Formats: sequence, C-alpha cells, structure tokens
Amino acid sequence: MADKITTHQRFLKKAEKDLVQLFKDSEFKTFIERYYHYIGIGTADIRLEEMFYEALDAEKEYDKVTDYSLMKLNEGGGDYEMHMIELLKALNHQERYYEVINFSDHLMEENIPQGFRIDVAGLRHQAKKGIDNKKLGAGEPLEEKEKDTLEVADIDLENMSHQEILRMFSTFADEKDDKYEDFVLDELENINDKDIVTFMLLYLKEIGYESKVKHYKFGEPEEVNPSDLPILEEVPLISEVEPEVLDVLESQAPQIVSEATLLMTSHAIFNYPKTLDFSSEEMIEGYLEYILDLLNVDHSYSARDRVYEWIVEMEQIVTSTKT
Repeated sequence: MADKITTHQRFLKKAEKDLVQLFKDSEFKTFIERYYHYIGIGTADIRLEEMFYEALDAEKEYDKVTDYSLMKLNEGGGDYEMHMIELLKALNHQERYYEVINFSDHLMEENIPQGFRIDVAGLRHQAKKGIDNKKLGAGEPLEEKEKDTLEVADIDLENMSHQEILRMFSTFADEKDDKYEDFVLDELENINDKDIVTFMLLYLKEIGYESKVKHYKFGEPEEVNPSDLPILEEVPLISEVEPEVLDVLESQAPQIVSEATLLMTSHAIFNYPKTLDFSSEEMIEGYLEYILDLLNVDHSYSARDRVYEWIVEMEQIVTSTKT
C-alpha cells in the first residue's frame, strides 16, 4: 500500500510539472484536457487553477469556466474570491449580464473585503454597459443611472493594500463619475505611489477637471491641468514604442510578447504624465536590446547607455513596488 501511495504522489508531481510546461508553451487545449484528468486523481493548488482559468479564457471556453467555478463555489473550498470573479467574467463574455448583476448585488450586501468589492463593482459596471449597448442597438430606451455601489464614506485607504487602492482609482477612471472628485483632490497630494497617482490624474482627466493640481512623482512636486493631459494610450511609450518593439519580438521571441507588453505598459504608467528625455527611436532600440539581452538572444541592437540604464532603473522601481 505504501508503494502505491508513493507512486501516486510521484505521478501527481510529474503530471503537475507537465501541466506547467504545457501552459508555458501555450498548449492550452492540451493543458485543459490534462487538467481535467489531473483533478480526477488529485487536488489542484491555486497556481494550477489560475493557469486553468487563463487557458480556458485563451480558448474562449466560457461554458467550462462557469461550470468549473460554480462547482468550486458549491464545494465551498479553495479561493472563493477567485472563483467568483472568474464566474462573473465568464458570464459577461457570454452576455449573461442580468446574472452578473444579480450575483453582484447579492455580494454587495455582504461584508466582503474592499478589494473584492471593487472588482465585483467593476464587473457589474461592465454588465450594465453591456445591457445598455444591447438596448441602444435595439433602439430601446436606457434605464436611469443607478446609484453607485461604492460610496466615498466607505473608502478607508489605511486598511487597503496597494493593489486594492490601484484597482479602485483605475475603476474610478473607467466609470468617469464626478462624485469622487473632492476625494481624489484631497488625497492626491498625500499619495506618492507613482502608479496610483497616474490613475488619480487619469480620473481627473476623464471627468474634465480643468484646474491645476499638484502631485508628486520621483520626489518632485509637479503641477498639471488634467484636462490638458493625454490619455495613457497616447503617450509615446505606448503609442509609438510598444508597437514597434512587439512587431520585432513577434518574429524573434514570440514567447516573451505578453511579458514585454506588461513591462512597457508598467513603465508608461509609472512615468505618466512626465515627458521622457529620449526619442521614440532611441527607446525602441533600448527596449529591444534590454529584452533580448534578458533572453540571451543574439541581436544587433545597441542603445545609448543612458536609455538602457533608464529602462533598468524603471524595471527596478516597478518590481520593488509593494502590492
């Protein structure tokens, strides 16, 4: 019996290792098939479950997402928040908007963590927009705007993690509701986290705030008029540099494209709205040299030392930021 148990555990470890490799190789269809077999003989940890959801999403297998997440929620085990968020995301993809709203409303009545509440509110907002878009397409009148689920009085920044605060201000920018204006203005000079400040400024831009505001980035106070700022997608690092870098990587190192996108987008978020001292051409050369160096891929790119050093510095700042 002991031999069988040992063999079983070794088999599970081997199966888990194979699953991870399949995911890294983007063999999502095979990963999904093997995952179902794996959970028939063992229990997947949260890391594998996250990969499973990502694989299903990549394959647009939203029915399987809803089936699996509902099964896990009914079992009452594992990461409740993750399974619920994945369920709501899949229902939105399936255009089952009223179900998203019903689930969300029930959750909002419960005493759930604020970060989870913000995620749920964002998904509910997507569902409401989906319903409105369908009604517009059918020529039906829209419902009056509903009362928002997150009230300023409920926000307690001291008891929120960095990531929760970041998601909250990002949601504010997406929703463009001016009821948060005074709160954001009051907090802007007290927050030094570069990525959070970015979404506070973007929120003020989205609501059309036209007076100068002071903010802090890289230790220096700056004054800007939010209405004059570009949207994030218009800054050169994203609009000019990123497409050119990704075009090269698609042919030379396709396995790193998603990570490279995240790297450059993160750098843009941390610097916004600062104007960089380098041309787009210099930055394209710098990012290609930096990324291909990381992969030990032979290349002919050679950036100015200061550009390369800046990219290294930015990546150190991004990766050291608390979450």
